[in-house]
Amino acid sequence: MMSKYDQEFKEMILSLIASGQTVSQLAKDYQIDKSTINVWRRKAKSPEGLHGKKQLTAEEAEIKLLRKALKEVQLERDIFKKGSEHFLQKRLNKYLFIEEHIRQYSIEKMCQYLSISRNAYYQWKKKGQSISPSAQKTMTLKERIQCIYAGSKQVYGSYRIQKQLAKEAIYVSRSYVGRLMTEMSLRSILKRKFVVTTDSSHSYKVADNHLKRSFTVDELGIRWVSDITYIRVNDSWAYLTTMIDLADRQVVGWSVSEDMTTENTVLKAWIHARNRREIKDDFILHSDRGVQYASNIISSLFLRLPSAKQSMSRKDLRLRGENVVFGYNIFVAESFFKSIKYECLYRFKFENLSQLNNTVNEYIYWYNHKRLHSSLDYLTPKEKEYQIKFNNKVAA
Repeated sequence: MMSKYDQEFKEMILSLIASGQTVSQLAKDYQIDKSTINVWRRKAKSPEGLHGKKQLTAEEAEIKLLRKALKEVQLERDIFKKGSEHFLQKRLNKYLFIEEHIRQYSIEKMCQYLSISRNAYYQWKKKGQSISPSAQKTMTLKERIQCIYAGSKQVYGSYRIQKQLAKEAIYVSRSYVGRLMTEMSLRSILKRKFVVTTDSSHSYKVADNHLKRSFTVDELGIRWVSDITYIRVNDSWAYLTTMIDLADRQVVGWSVSEDMTTENTVLKAWIHARNRREIKDDFILHSDRGVQYASNIISSLFLRLPSAKQSMSRKDLRLRGENVVFGYNIFVAESFFKSIKYECLYRFKFENLSQLNNTVNEYIYWYNHKRLHSSLDYLTPKEKEYQIKFNNKVAA
């Protein structure tokens, strides 16, 4: 008789019962007490399940995942804050920080956030090195600035680097960061002129402006903005269409295309966004008056969504050089296009659409997961998403 039954064996017995075999026959064939099998059956039907753990509802499981995600963010910041003095000293003090907090945090996490390898730490510990710590804070601060600058793909200037340092509890002035960056010849990539282009010469019906410049939202999936921009690929143009959720400023859907047809721009980006995020009642998609958004394809799509509606900006006056021209105010969407062009696309010459598509995908991932946003109090869009979801779940 087996002295201990593993989970796989128990599940097999219960599966045989479900297929029609009797408890008595299974008890005889496998030399198990009938009472033991009956205990397994009762446990399988209980809220805790056969594994002895409470089976979470879908909502409870989601809250658990959100708590874990927020804990990861908070853990990283906590380690940064407690180790801030050590960031501004030599590598030895990073090892000493790990030694001091080894019971509070895992070695793996501390090495990850302190930007040192576990192997280097273990080698130091094995050799028992004892070099007197020296105050080379400026040198190590430069190392940290260099790391943040490289991690931002050379995008961050002194202001955002100073904000990132502050998140790590390294408090220095922006001017000091700027001076150190000058000494290291680090400079945020140059910006170029950005032109917004919209083709509103069409006879389609134009939706009312339901958004009315209300760009601040506290709930995901109720207010999105969308726009299209031009990108040079070899000797022709390609087109990038985006869908951005105003709640967390995350790019939830996008499309890169060789033409400006509705199917390959707005519709494709819309389908991509809907696969990645749900929309809720009273949903609004805000855009300019471009022919793609006013087309029958998109307007008929929203007719089939009774709880959703389109919204379109009205013309406003803008200065372009010395001339006054008409434009459309889609601030958030235009801001993203400025960012992706200044920080990424203008740095490359694309030979084909595949190169462009790969670059856009990589940038949007970094933009959503890593880039600090001043409008989000210097959180990333992903951090903001976790914060909103967690707060809404807890409030419910």
